[in-house]
Amino acid sequence: MTVINVIYQSRGGNTQKVAEAIVDECGVEAVDIQEPNNISRSDLLFVGMGIYAGKPDSSMLDYLDQLPVNAIKGAALFSTSATGTDHLALAVNLLEHKGIAVYPRHLLVKGRFLLMNKGKPGEEELEDARDFAAEVLDAFNY
Repeated sequence: MTVINVIYQSRGGNTQKVAEAIVDECGVEAVDIQEPNNISRSDLLFVGMGIYAGKPDSSMLDYLDQLPVNAIKGAALFSTSATGTDHLALAVNLLEHKGIAVYPRHLLVKGRFLLMNKGKPGEEELEDARDFAAEVLDAFNY
């Protein structure tokens, strides 16, 4: 049986919204890394994080660093930020160092921050998240 998990870290709710759109496509539940959980094995792990001051939140990087080696086969990354810019290299490096195959395309979503990007992520971005999940599932043959 294929095990698919979706984890996320979200300060303001933007990344949580995207994670919930991804689970719509995957048929699993999203797990906030701030809540107690036990992701000990996964064939495919969707990892969502907010980007703050140009880098992923340290709590997600710490979480990824603690993942067991050889327990996760593949991962797909998504992030939210005010700029929608890819700042996931640190997370990719952590996962690849553990032998996890990382899907080469990342989902980058503009999120609301203070007065910037009002209404984001909106339905268009959430549909992009569902499409991304379907693309990844297809690429990993799930």
